[in-house]
Amino acid sequence: MSDPSARIISHMNKDHQLSLNDYVIIYGSVNPKYLVEDSVQITKVDTDQIVIEYDVIKPPATRTLALYWSDAKEDSNLEVKEYSDIKGKLVSMAKYCAAQQGYAVKKITKIVGPNIVDFVMYPAWIVLILNAYNPLILKNLFANDQLFNKIINYLPSIAFSIYKFTETHALKIIYALAAAHLGEVSFITLPLLKKHRAPTRVKLIYSIMNFIEGFPVLLRLKKLTK
Repeated sequence: MSDPSARIISHMNKDHQLSLNDYVIIYGSVNPKYLVEDSVQITKVDTDQIVIEYDVIKPPATRTLALYWSDAKEDSNLEVKEYSDIKGKLVSMAKYCAAQQGYAVKKITKIVGPNIVDFVMYPAWIVLILNAYNPLILKNLFANDQLFNKIINYLPSIAFSIYKFTETHALKIIYALAAAHLGEVSFITLPLLKKHRAPTRVKLIYSIMNFIEGFPVLLRLKKLTK
């Protein structure tokens, strides 16, 4: 595909649906709740303008947005004089349009689960809950387990001190973790996911993981936003 116009159209229509939707919403003043999102397609692009076709549901219609590059406001005020300038212009337009709606240009749809270290918090919660309910449950469960008793003989004394502390103060630790993690979910994770337009299912899963694991989930999300 040697035609630069055809390459740009193919790439944008295939890989950048979100940016195309944002162009229509901001430059075309279209209400997003009436936009048929997967209908937005570039039909023409050259060094003068970009032409985008899209459908709306109220009233039902197919519309066209013809936007001259010189009229496409964006923060870098880039000019398009040749085809090689168009990529930078489109990227800057996408950032501008997303920001105008209070969003980031990148959408989070991928769910990244915990690694081995982060996963430790899942059994830790089970231990805390059981100890808060009745510390004898775990003691009786492993009292006659020969393999378990062999393993714990190799653990350093500090491990026993830490476990004894968590056993004694299990309920307080649960309250503290729950409060801290709920704060992270409410004030960091959910606003970040909203800014990056994560679907409801993705928000729910990350919120659950964040409540259990704490800050490691935030680190994974930060990587996804780069």
